[in-house]
Amino acid sequence: MFEFYGGGHMQLSALLPMLNAVGELTMAEKGISSAKVILTGFVVVFAVLLLLIIIIKIYSAIVNKAQSTGFKVKKKVAVPEKPKTAETKAKIVREEPSAAQTDGIPSEIIAVISAAVATMYGGKDKVRIKSVKKSGSKRSAWANAGVLENTRPF
Repeated sequence: MFEFYGGGHMQLSALLPMLNAVGELTMAEKGISSAKVILTGFVVVFAVLLLLIIIIKIYSAIVNKAQSTGFKVKKKVAVPEKPKTAETKAKIVREEPSAAQTDGIPSEIIAVISAAVATMYGGKDKVRIKSVKKSGSKRSAWANAGVLENTRPF
């Protein structure tokens, strides 16, 4: 005999027919119950996905609004201009490199290399590129980096 909290009694032998009845479901009943479980799973997954989409959209709107107000604040701030003097003006020296200095490299490539060097040094110091030459390696720079990475000692 099994005693409930409220004081009721039930015999365990009375549970056996109910347990057997669950095992005696027809194929159609089993299919319907399986379909209910699958459908419930799909509904839960898609509901959570929709909730995530809504959260991301709201977050995106907040970030866009914050960024747009940030740009407006930056535009309103006026920076006093320094008077331009002869000392603060940068002198641009333009020299055409000779064919011997460039090793047949097009002038556009030399301009890009010069801009990269000027960016690296901040353009404040006097930087002068004396020559630009092609590397002697037949591999690309990425291939050389791969070889160095794979053959480096431990």
